[in-house]
Amino acid sequence: MALKKLGKQLFRKCSDEEGSISLLIIGLFIVTLFSIMAMTDIASIAIAQRSLIQATESASQRGTHELDLDNYYKGKGTIFTPLIRSRYSAPNARRIPINCSTGYSEVIKELRDWSVSSSAQKRIELGEITLESYECDGFAISINTRVIAKLPFVIPLSRLAQIELHAGVATENQRSEGFYLFGHRLY
Repeated sequence: MALKKLGKQLFRKCSDEEGSISLLIIGLFIVTLFSIMAMTDIASIAIAQRSLIQATESASQRGTHELDLDNYYKGKGTIFTPLIRSRYSAPNARRIPINCSTGYSEVIKELRDWSVSSSAQKRIELGEITLESYECDGFAISINTRVIAKLPFVIPLSRLAQIELHAGVATENQRSEGFYLFGHRLY
């Protein structure tokens, strides 16, 4: 009975039009504030993901620059090598061999440099970038990375303060087409 009486009083006060605009404005302000917080978090995640992809690409490219000198200079070419190669081209003729072990150490160094960097490319939301997997077949490097990114705002009722981001990249180097004589490209 008391609950029914309380409900009627509440209904009468709510149906009274005095002060209802201020409650509406406060409610819309709170909804707008939460929406802005959510949009800021989403934009921060997108930018942090892009920064992680840049770091992963940079590390992969740094790893592919480590040449396997023995395979690279194996069977040095002569003046007739381009003619023979164009006639009997092997599938790996244009691919540049990579030293996988030194490539791995260069990938780790680059990811460490990105993790401690304070440059504009690295977002402040990103933590330490970790290497999840490294694959090298002697001609290409494929790496997967992950990082924990902190969100700028913790939206009430969500308790989501950080998010885990992943990125994967594969890279290989290839020789340019052309005529090379003693290591210099003539055309």
